[in-house]
Amino acid sequence: MELTAVLRDLAVVLAIATVVALVFSRLRLPVVAAFLVAGAILGPTGAGLVSEIGMVESLAEIGVVLLLFTVGLEISLADLGRMRREVLWAGGAQVSATILFTLLVLVLWGLPVPEGLFIGFVVSLSSTAIVLKVLTDRMEIDTSHGRIAVGILIFQDMAVIAMMLLIPSLRQWETAKSTEVLLTLAKAGMGVGALLVLARVLIPRLLKEVIRLNSRDILGLTVLMVVMGTAFLANRWGLSLGLGAFLAGLVISESDYVHEIAAQIMPFRDVFTGVFFISVGMLLDLPFLARNLLLILPMVAAVALLKTFSAGAAIRALVHPWRLVVIVSVSLMQIGEFSFLLMSEGYRIGLIGPIQYQSLLAIAILTMVATPFVMNAGPGIATRWEQWVTGASSFPETGEEQGLRRNGRENHVIIAGFGMNGKNLARVLKATRVPYVVVDINDAQVREGRASGEPMFYGDVNRPEILDRAGVGQARILVLAISDPMATRRAVAIARRSNPALFILVRTRYAADVDDLVALGANAVIPEEFETSVEIFSRVLAEYHVPDHVIRQQEQIIRSGTYRILRDRGPVRSEEVLAGFEEFLRRNVIEVFYVAPSSGWGGRSVGDLPVGNDTGIVLLAILRKDRAIIQPGLGEPLAAGDKLVLFGGHAPLADALSVLSRPAGQG
Repeated sequence: MELTAVLRDLAVVLAIATVVALVFSRLRLPVVAAFLVAGAILGPTGAGLVSEIGMVESLAEIGVVLLLFTVGLEISLADLGRMRREVLWAGGAQVSATILFTLLVLVLWGLPVPEGLFIGFVVSLSSTAIVLKVLTDRMEIDTSHGRIAVGILIFQDMAVIAMMLLIPSLRQWETAKSTEVLLTLAKAGMGVGALLVLARVLIPRLLKEVIRLNSRDILGLTVLMVVMGTAFLANRWGLSLGLGAFLAGLVISESDYVHEIAAQIMPFRDVFTGVFFISVGMLLDLPFLARNLLLILPMVAAVALLKTFSAGAAIRALVHPWRLVVIVSVSLMQIGEFSFLLMSEGYRIGLIGPIQYQSLLAIAILTMVATPFVMNAGPGIATRWEQWVTGASSFPETGEEQGLRRNGRENHVIIAGFGMNGKNLARVLKATRVPYVVVDINDAQVREGRASGEPMFYGDVNRPEILDRAGVGQARILVLAISDPMATRRAVAIARRSNPALFILVRTRYAADVDDLVALGANAVIPEEFETSVEIFSRVLAEYHVPDHVIRQQEQIIRSGTYRILRDRGPVRSEEVLAGFEEFLRRNVIEVFYVAPSSGWGGRSVGDLPVGNDTGIVLLAILRKDRAIIQPGLGEPLAAGDKLVLFGGHAPLADALSVLSRPAGQG
């Protein structure tokens, strides 16, 4: 293997991969699929541009090790505990159902049990890389369907380890004894235990000393040494290279330095993982795919339907609503990247032949390429499924909900979504005695809320009957604090038709959704990214001691017109906005000051206030309980709880408010 040939092949691989990745990015397709296509182009049945295939395969092995290491970094034992229903029950049921159903179909088709079981292993895994990429791009990781999908993917990633250990036993199915299989698993378990103990004892201490040096170079070298070292030890114990790296990542995931370590390893992982996917694409026989396309396409459809059905059944068994079931199950319809590891190992030891190997490769690549399109269509598919299959009985009304409905709430707030925002709003409304009800589709959230005494309705807020139960016709405000953009739009439209006078407040993560939601009937839309901008500039102005009322007015300008100032990128519009902003700041304003009991102003008179002709401030009124005292005289006494309505320019108001905010004795 000449160095010049290796460098030439590596340059060609990276050049073709870069071009294809750019094209796929323009088409909004995942980079993983781009690498697979690039590999097919580079491979021996494509353009045949790579002569040193062994070099590519060696780099691919490093990619697998780094990929499994980062998977271990991302899996926290604490997170596994919190997500045990999604990870253990939904993930276990999905993997088991897919394997058993695949085995049944293939055995009836005439394949031997070992081969059918192996193909079941391959088909049961989904693409963590692609699904997480799509969910991240759409900012849906922390939605209900995002959490369930991630939980199932975590279980699949962990199941790969057991599958890799069982593959040699499948090859010796006829002669293998149960005791030998158990002995192999026990030996593997002992090796895993030994590696975990060794890693827990040595790795944290080593990293602690390295972090103290505050050197990124040394930290990077140390992390690579840990990854490669644990992979080597695992291989010497008879385990896979990837398993050792995964265990190292799992140990480090509990470390305080996990984020620094991830930042060091991610660039290496992305490059070498890309090479791994390219190497897989190079294995695809393009003439074989062309000859058998009419046979492979029905197989692709069959695999997608099987995986969608098995995932949907597992999620539905946990009593999740149909909409969530459909969205999650269609996102897991592809064969994943870890399936390539299984396929390579099975083909290497002769468990499957070249025809089965090429067929599985083609099915995996085609399902991965189709995944982003299917996930984008998921909400629409879920909507049609609900319309065709389900009725009001999907969310049967409980006795507790009937009691809430019979109470006849009026002029109340409906909170859709009991996440962080919903809980905080409910807490404030309860403290201020504003009536409200909560609607949530997450049964765990509903149980938690009911246990704490919250007026909870279980159901999908974009279903008319659920909104009717919550009293949408008599409600004053609907607050949509859910993370599903499609469900939010439907809920806005349905609520507006049900109650034209309803005030609808929507939280969204996408600035692009603002105009659509307003057109559907939302009165106010709060994009999270813009609120972050408002908070940032408010803090900056406060540090420059800009008066509070000026900052609040600037915030009001930004929020007016559904954040149109921030969403407008045109140069002419920007000039108009700045001119209007300056004009607003030049105008006199009205400010309200609350006389707190601790302020010391209670019991004093209007004559003591920093107002009058010499200050440029006019006291328009005193708001006292249920009445207003218009233009009070100088002898009018002040009382704790009064609200003083002040009028004047920005600078005089700022001075007056500064004096009023100090205890009266210091004025």
